[in-house]
Amino acid sequence: MTDASETTKTEMSMFTATVAATTDREVEDVSKRDKLSLKEKDLPIVHDQGFFQHQTGDTYDGYFEAKKKDRIVKMQGYGVYTTAEGDRYQGNWDQDKFGLNDEVVITYLDGAKFEGTVKDWAYFGKGKYTYPDGGYLQCEFADNCPIGNLRLIDPNGHIWLGKAEQGFAWFEPVNHFYDFLETTCPTRSKRFDSKSLHGTSSQLAKKSLSRSRQKLASDL
Repeated sequence: MTDASETTKTEMSMFTATVAATTDREVEDVSKRDKLSLKEKDLPIVHDQGFFQHQTGDTYDGYFEAKKKDRIVKMQGYGVYTTAEGDRYQGNWDQDKFGLNDEVVITYLDGAKFEGTVKDWAYFGKGKYTYPDGGYLQCEFADNCPIGNLRLIDPNGHIWLGKAEQGFAWFEPVNHFYDFLETTCPTRSKRFDSKSLHGTSSQLAKKSLSRSRQKLASDL
């Protein structure tokens, strides 16, 4: 009877010691996690506004976020990024990503300008593309290409309506009498490649007016 009692006491003591050791390890682990958490809190993220110039000659003027631990600065908030060539990207930034469904303004060195939304650095959604000659195109964009219904205002203020399909677009003048109005550029091209927006609005929107004259004559 005595031996059994002593054995039970020994087992109980070993169990108590095991529980105590386990509890100590758990407390130690929790303590380590708390310390790591405190260290992370001790490393603040700085939000501020400033001007930066890269070795490439590019500059950024706007809001940024900096982490002291990583010593990394990222564009965060409203700012203007200007390339060494002179192109300007003006809008909101999120961790160095431009636009993110907010309206932006991109101004190019040749005088062209885009106002609208972008996705993955490409025109996407509603936008307005202004050409160096002052004419501008209003439409929906997808991956930099105009899509759907188009509205072009040429440098003379004349309105051209069209539609983009399969990378090409066709335009008709709103008024058939445009054939008799003075224009600064020839208006004879029937279509344009909407995959490329380079050039002038006059070159972009020119559709032969012979069809318009024939249509007008048939109406008479």
